[in-house]
Amino acid sequence: MTHDLLTLAAAGFVAGLAVAMPLGAIGVLILREAMLQGLRTGLAAAAGVATVDLAYCAVAVGLGAYAADALAPWGSTIAVVSGVVLIGIGLVLLRGALRPPAPAAELVRGRPLRVYARFVALTSLNPATVVYFVALAGVVTTVTTAAAGPLVFVIAAGLGSLLWQAGLAIVGSAVGARVSPRVVRVLGIVAAGAVIALGVVALAAARSL
Repeated sequence: MTHDLLTLAAAGFVAGLAVAMPLGAIGVLILREAMLQGLRTGLAAAAGVATVDLAYCAVAVGLGAYAADALAPWGSTIAVVSGVVLIGIGLVLLRGALRPPAPAAELVRGRPLRVYARFVALTSLNPATVVYFVALAGVVTTVTTAAAGPLVFVIAAGLGSLLWQAGLAIVGSAVGARVSPRVVRVLGIVAAGAVIALGVVALAAARSL
């Protein structure tokens, strides 16, 4: 029984890392947030992303393959809505990145709770996360009869995601003070472009569903 729980914990941790490690738009945004506003805000962004990963994993494990079957007929609609919203978010981010940088004394520090909520919303609309969730719902199996098994898997997955995202925040805050405003601006434009690209990919995927 204990061996089974340890196996589930390891599998969950790996699953969390697997969805978090590809450095896409969200990862770049976490880096930029930490570079501009410090470790505390970067960690808030990281926590927002990890929260969504944990929630999706919890639904996947709780509903199992039924979730994939239930969501399948709505795949095209989900992709279209996600694509449109992501493109809108990307355009807003691009507009902000193209603005001249404000003097240090005029920068308004974002509140960590607001940053957390923004990254929860952004990650929830990430097609890659949605696809991962649907796939996970179809393949996760219980290898133990222990009632705590699913909970162990979900918590481990959340910790795996949080560990990676927090690492990005730490790196961003560490190098932020030594990065020029021009580099930060370019990073913001890249992040906005990546978000817009995700939206375009989601719309393209909707046509094939």
